[in-house]
Amino acid sequence: MSRKNGSPLPLALCLCLCLSGCAAMLERSYSFSELYVNRYWDTGAGDTLRAGTYQDLVNSLLMLVEQRAEEGVVRYSARTRSYNEVYSAVAEVRQKTALGSYLLRSMLFRYDAGEDDCTITVQIAYREDAEDVGSLMLLSDSQSLVDLLRLHLREEHQRLTAQFVYETERREDVLAAVQGLWTEMCLEEQAKEEEPPPEDVTAPPEGADPLLETEPDVEADPPEDPPEDPPEDPPEEEPAAPAAGELEIPPCPWEVHFYPDTEYAGIVEIWLHEAGSLDNAPAEDYNEGQADS
Repeated sequence: MSRKNGSPLPLALCLCLCLSGCAAMLERSYSFSELYVNRYWDTGAGDTLRAGTYQDLVNSLLMLVEQRAEEGVVRYSARTRSYNEVYSAVAEVRQKTALGSYLLRSMLFRYDAGEDDCTITVQIAYREDAEDVGSLMLLSDSQSLVDLLRLHLREEHQRLTAQFVYETERREDVLAAVQGLWTEMCLEEQAKEEEPPPEDVTAPPEGADPLLETEPDVEADPPEDPPEDPPEDPPEEEPAAPAAGELEIPPCPWEVHFYPDTEYAGIVEIWLHEAGSLDNAPAEDYNEGQADS
């Protein structure tokens, strides 16, 4: 190709660069999708997941929960593939992940052992009152939770559900922040009650002398000495009342739940006005698996 005109070569070079860039982007996207499909979905059965390791099994179960599937099938081909492993994976999803511990009421499974793998059939039930996890407010620290809690109280919401982005907030710090807001609100309410009422100054009637007593003192006969009564037992001492200016803070009525129930906060749910229904609360028995050999 001639370079006399100066335009064909740069134009061709730019075109090649653009095409190579697009190809690279498509290749990255395609590689991720292909890896995702090959790793978790059985190519022979479109509705069956497959797992080759314990962590793959946990991820497969979490995928079913994320998709709000009510049932699913996982083909587990690990070397051990024991019933206890499957039981532990279900327990981990149910109790140690934010998604599973918040959304699930129960996760039951049936274990069918084969020669080279085992088939796990899962039945899943969800909380009826759970909020959409994808729409939860993401928080960075406890102060962000307090600010959001103020807003929910002002707008008279029934509950607040939010999720911490990082596992850095300890649950005791979250509880202390919530209790601090409750104490602050109680002190503000006491300050409003202790404000003195406006003075009611009534002017005396016209022509009246405010220093003149309306009625003169009347001298009365001295009262007779009352009869002496037998000595009485001293009254029992009552608990001392709070001193003036002090406030006895009532217990905080808000219910705080953590998902999962671990040292660090993940999803936090705070019931503000009415407690959550026991029918919608997560079930205690997270699993009642059945094994068929």
